[in-house]
Amino acid sequence: MRNYWYVSLSNRYPQPNDNDPIRVVQSVQIKKKYSIIEMVREATPKEVDKYKLVYCGHGFFDEANIQNNINKNLRD
Repeated sequence: MRNYWYVSLSNRYPQPNDNDPIRVVQSVQIKKKYSIIEMVREATPKEVDKYKLVYCGHGFFDEANIQNNINKNLRD
């Protein structure tokens, strides 16, 4: 399944709520200063601002363009 990939610079991500029964966040890789988030839909502008998300691409995790964008946006 092709998903949307984001880097969260605040280590926070959208949590499931009762109003939205669809699980939006598929997986999260939590690191010390950032998180890599896999979502089933594109993040809303409010989510981008609230969680400081940086869009990295739409597709599979091992695609070259997504890996390049993730590495470009990391703050180690």
